[in-house]
Amino acid sequence: MKFSIDRKLISEALSLVQGLTNRKTTLAITSDVLIKAEGSQIIIVANDLETVFQGRYEAEVESDGIISINAKKLFEIVREYPDSMILINEVENRWIEIGSGNVQYHIVSSDYENFPEYPSIEDDTQLVEMESGVLKKMAEVSASINFSQEEKRPYVLGALFEKTAIDDKPVLRMVSTDSKRLYTFDTPYSGDLQIDEQGIIIPKKGLSELGKFLDNVGSVKIGIKNNHFIVTKDDESIMIKLLEGDYPDYRRVLSIGGFTAIEMNRIMFLMMMKRMSILVSDDYKSVILNFMENKLTATVTNPEIGESKEELTIGYTGEPVESAFNPKYFIDALNAFQQDNIVLNIKDKRNPCIIKGGDDTSFVCAIMAMSV
Repeated sequence: MKFSIDRKLISEALSLVQGLTNRKTTLAITSDVLIKAEGSQIIIVANDLETVFQGRYEAEVESDGIISINAKKLFEIVREYPDSMILINEVENRWIEIGSGNVQYHIVSSDYENFPEYPSIEDDTQLVEMESGVLKKMAEVSASINFSQEEKRPYVLGALFEKTAIDDKPVLRMVSTDSKRLYTFDTPYSGDLQIDEQGIIIPKKGLSELGKFLDNVGSVKIGIKNNHFIVTKDDESIMIKLLEGDYPDYRRVLSIGGFTAIEMNRIMFLMMMKRMSILVSDDYKSVILNFMENKLTATVTNPEIGESKEELTIGYTGEPVESAFNPKYFIDALNAFQQDNIVLNIKDKRNPCIIKGGDDTSFVCAIMAMSV
């Protein structure tokens, strides 16, 4: 195999897969990328056994072939290479010559036949179009709810992706939780997306990589086939293997019957929570929120450090409500909103605080109350 390619083009492609190839798996070869040269293109594939990236790129191919080579080292070489075009040439016994002239590397490659198999996107795969920026936001927000290494529950390891309807209009919804908070993100769509009635569970690890793959502008196509969630843009695609399991009934958590809605300035409340979080620790994680007439009082008491108290004027006229929450969960959620004003929905110390946008309700967050 021998080809030359624009250095910037292959560098950008390799940068996209570093998260996949640096992930520890049961197969050492998943730290490689598979490169196929054929015709006037090369195909780059990365596969961490859960998520597969594939891209096609124009190249000057002198001879066809396939190699499997360490993705990190290849990326570092390409990134620092001084010329605009870079030559990659398989010489003998799996040795790869990279570069020409004054700058050359000789790197040993792996046996490409050991590279894990991956699904292909057939011509008959049914895909629907959606905005890339919206899916990027969905993926990033959902993946931001972390989980421990010991976590086994599929609905915590992944996010639910389903078709539903709001005011009889079809929407796609992504739901993410760690049992202490819950996010939902909705977006309208059109087309016939083939998805199970109960939805699918997409691993958050895959969604994290998807967020890096997507642009803020333009459109992509999505679909489901062979137990994989598929996203394509131009000549690149990501395929994420779905998780098996049931997703709990999240809708009852979001019910706001009997709740009181309070409109608040997002930045002022965010800064309050940031100041409150200074005194929290692993053993003392809660902020006490007291909602009273026209006033919100936040208090943190940490015997190991000290205490903090702050008041904020708000438009609240209901009965006094006192409840405890993790302030860091508020910070994460408030950073995900774009609007200047948000609406807090509260009821009592046993129920969650449900946050919605003032004008745009496509993103909803529920933060579970803590016992003190």
